[in-house]
Amino acid sequence: MPGQALLQRQIAKSTRPEGDLDIQALLALVAAAYAEKDLDRRRADRASQLVAEELDDACASLEVQNVRFRAALDNMAQGLCLFDRGGRVAVCNKRFFEIYGIASNSVKPAGDLLDLLSASSALRSGAALEARLLAADHDALDRRKGGALEQAWPDGRLISIIRRPVADGGFLDTVSDVTESRQAAARISHQARHDALTDLPNRVLLRERLARAVEDGRRGGTSALLFLDLDRFKSVNDTLGHPVGDALLVAVAKRLRGLVRADDMVARLGGDEFAILQSQPASTIVTEVLARRILSALAAPFEIAGNTVQVSVSVGIEVIDGSAGPDEVLRNADIALYRAKSEGRGAYRQFDAPMLATVTERRQLEMDLRAALTGRQLEVHYQPQIDLHDGEICGFEALVRWRHPTRGLVGPGEFIALAEEVGLIDALGAFVLDAACDAARSWPEHVKVAVNLSALQFRSRKFVASVEQALQKSGLAPGRLELEITESVMLDDVASVLGQLRQLKALGVNISLDDFGTGYSSLSYIRSFPFDRIKIDQSFVRELESSADSLAIIRAVTGLCGSLGITTTADGVETDAQLRILAGEKCDSVQGYLFGKPTPFAETHRLFERPPFGRAA
Repeated sequence: MPGQALLQRQIAKSTRPEGDLDIQALLALVAAAYAEKDLDRRRADRASQLVAEELDDACASLEVQNVRFRAALDNMAQGLCLFDRGGRVAVCNKRFFEIYGIASNSVKPAGDLLDLLSASSALRSGAALEARLLAADHDALDRRKGGALEQAWPDGRLISIIRRPVADGGFLDTVSDVTESRQAAARISHQARHDALTDLPNRVLLRERLARAVEDGRRGGTSALLFLDLDRFKSVNDTLGHPVGDALLVAVAKRLRGLVRADDMVARLGGDEFAILQSQPASTIVTEVLARRILSALAAPFEIAGNTVQVSVSVGIEVIDGSAGPDEVLRNADIALYRAKSEGRGAYRQFDAPMLATVTERRQLEMDLRAALTGRQLEVHYQPQIDLHDGEICGFEALVRWRHPTRGLVGPGEFIALAEEVGLIDALGAFVLDAACDAARSWPEHVKVAVNLSALQFRSRKFVASVEQALQKSGLAPGRLELEITESVMLDDVASVLGQLRQLKALGVNISLDDFGTGYSSLSYIRSFPFDRIKIDQSFVRELESSADSLAIIRAVTGLCGSLGITTTADGVETDAQLRILAGEKCDSVQGYLFGKPTPFAETHRLFERPPFGRAA
């Protein structure tokens, strides 16, 4: 040490020749040497203390990191388990133990996956075999490449496992309990493919099954699709309310399920439309037997909420043999259903090629009619009505005609029903009403114009407003407009129809009941609403000369109307003999080919130049 060396040198210098030492100097040097040694010791102790403190700080920091790391692991939503290259458990988080139902203190040191699963409380008693099977399923995942699988556990849960390799040759398993998410997905999938009201398969699921049936048909299999539509279902909703209507649909679904085999599918397509996909019928005869059973089963009364409900059903059939795709099969069954409904309902029809030609022609006619409404192809003709008291023209009936560019003049019988089916009747009716009011304004003031109304027009709550608007636009006095309704108008919703008729009467418009005598409840309608005019149906006029019954009916109608103050008009008069009889029975006015066919508006004015028809004796 430097102090000791200095002490030795000083001793050597302080030695006198005579051998005496300088005692004071020596003592000072000894003290300095010892002081330096003490300083070195204290320095060494301080260095040791600093190292110890640094070690303590490092250990504390590492412990904090470990605590944080463990907290992060244990608060993960997924379970984590790290295995070494030998497949032994290295680290597991709390969620891993929770998912598998394992107590952390039950895990064996250096245990493997089988040890973990064997400690699971989620397995049944005596679950060694179950643990081995689950472990084997687990180990099917590649340890070097990783992978994913889902396990169905004995307690009903679904466990998702994702494996990833780690750098040291081990692997990390991430596990999740996906039971609820899979159940939610299954519910969503079920809802997307099933009807909410009846829980039957819907159009989406039917389309999927139908695609498989078509593929099976291409391999030689056969099946059949039946389209069903309830008849008169709307009247149930209108008269008994939608809750009863919904209950009826549920009851229909139940009956249909009871008619089919386990492999057959009953679906609800929406509204009152159902379908049955019949699997592998032996022949079309088997399908027709099913169709007849459906007609019979649904014709039987339903007891719904204290109401006895009676409906019928129409059925369209398409045999699936693989020659047509799913969309064509659906179309063909729908076409066959349309044919069944158009031929009287309560029946079944099987699709054939001529049906497609008819529907194609009808679809073209629909397109043409839509174009006619915007292309000025429609026109209104007018047939005169003659007052039998003076022989003068007292009115005209407005009758729509379609001047088709290739088919010529088309009568209303060929397109009115189509307009009703495709939703064009309101636009068509508004056109006729506007044209008739404009035409009547140019005739003498005592001449009225009669416009026929469709039952569907009364379903629009805006109908009364459209009549009022037509009168305002034309400036025609309301008393010169007569609206003709048939008994079919009254069949849908009597209360609603009567309400609208009273609103029309309040405007000053005249209301006429057309085709009187052809329905079963004509007299009740006269009692429930004060009609201004009754039109006697031409079927009675046609047989007037040969049928005593027709004469008796006309006599009864004119007598009844005379006592009630209702005007009568006989339709379809074609002979002088018919005219004489009607005049003798005190009919007020007549209409028919004897006085003129329906004619364009431009030709109506010359009819006023004719002399009055003489009153027959």
